[in-house]
Amino acid sequence: MTRRIRRNHSPAFKSKVALAAIKGEQTLAEMAKRFDVHPNQIAQWKEHLLGGAANVFGDVNRPTEPPIDMKSLHAKIGELTLENDFLEGALTKAGLLSAKQMIDRTHPLSLTKQAAAAYLPTPVSAADLALMRRIDALHLEHPFAGARMLRDLLWQADIHVGRKHVAPLAIKLTRSIRACCAA
Repeated sequence: MTRRIRRNHSPAFKSKVALAAIKGEQTLAEMAKRFDVHPNQIAQWKEHLLGGAANVFGDVNRPTEPPIDMKSLHAKIGELTLENDFLEGALTKAGLLSAKQMIDRTHPLSLTKQAAAAYLPTPVSAADLALMRRIDALHLEHPFAGARMLRDLLWQADIHVGRKHVAPLAIKLTRSIRACCAA
């Protein structure tokens, strides 16, 4: 016995068959033979049409915006207020010094959130930017190169830098490339 290919019927065809089923001029078996569809499918389409008929005249409530969870909104506002208070107090206390000095263990905001709020990324120096451009060019020629091979290639170009300096720059470079590609 051969297996039948799955068919996708158009909405117009489904509505035509369902209307014929609602009229009831033929039995389901006769309609199944006429339209080349299984009788169970015709019954489903008929029920679907009858169930959605009220939507045509607007009797059923239309979907509205999802209900707003006020508790979660208030919790988020409270959390942001705590974070804001922490930053305000920490900046005046630390005088824009290191992020480590901003952390207050007695503050109600968690230490993790304090650290995330106090973290300011350090800028990359001009020398490191030039080195990153060179690493990028080398990486295009040798995409398989790791930190050691990149270091050796840089040494061949009379740029004396260590593997432990090359590795983080290469990682920063790949992260920034991924961020640009994702945007």
